[in-house]
Amino acid sequence: MTEIKGTNQEFLDLLRGLEGLKEVQGKTFSLLVARNINSIAKHLKPIEVAAKPTKEFQELSVKVQRLVKEEKTDEIEALEEENKETIEERKAQLAAVDDMLKDNSSVGINLIKEEHIPNDVTPEQLLPLLSIIK
Repeated sequence: MTEIKGTNQEFLDLLRGLEGLKEVQGKTFSLLVARNINSIAKHLKPIEVAAKPTKEFQELSVKVQRLVKEEKTDEIEALEEENKETIEERKAQLAAVDDMLKDNSSVGINLIKEEHIPNDVTPEQLLPLLSIIK
């Protein structure tokens, strides 16, 4: 395992890239992908928890979505006005998460050797992983 440095956003992007490879065949490659997903997901768990919307915001979101489908603009505005504090709290929460994603950190990663990459992997799939391929 190798410690690599980067921002939490870079690790999130890497995690998404790795998750896009879950269907790719190859024992060694699959094992490396799975281990890296596990390692990065553990590292990012506090950010995931911090990003979870409150129950109040989730309920408000469902109401707003229903009104959007019904195209009731006036009711949406009234609902948003009534729940201004909940919306402001969510904005502050997302700003804090954004700051967390900008933070530098390091994660233990299993580097992937080129010879372990299956032939059917596309450049699009590999692009997010370039930093961990050796």
